[in-house]
Amino acid sequence: MKRSTKFAGALAAATMAPIIAVGAAEADTGTVYFSVSGADCAIFQDGSLGCDFARPVQLSYYLGDIYLPLPVTVNEIVIDQPWLPAHPTYNPVLRHTMAGGNPGIATVKTGSGQWGPIIEHAGSSCQVGYLGSFTCQAMGQGFASYGATIVA
Repeated sequence: MKRSTKFAGALAAATMAPIIAVGAAEADTGTVYFSVSGADCAIFQDGSLGCDFARPVQLSYYLGDIYLPLPVTVNEIVIDQPWLPAHPTYNPVLRHTMAGGNPGIATVKTGSGQWGPIIEHAGSSCQVGYLGSFTCQAMGQGFASYGATIVA
């Protein structure tokens, strides 16, 4: 009886090993969290991205050559569909912020640009720009943030 119990335990361990190994590998390609210029951001495994802002910011759009400021402020912006420009979701949950805050972009950067760190993950990217501005691109869409303004 003791041999069959030991065998069953060894068999269970051997069966679980690939599952545990796959879980660890998937964690390396999952969501990347970072903070930049007063925003906590995340790039997800599917290439979508979003940022939660510490304070409300003004959102504006460029429609061709027309600059269109919206009359509302937003606390979040996402790019989650290739056919839809960067947009707020008005979700009260901080989906792009880890408990305790996100690490700085310089900590998780994958490269450096003219003005500062760049992070690229799952086909999407964000980078620090001139005077603390930052830009993000995903799914053929993008936005830029400087101070209390986002332009998409």
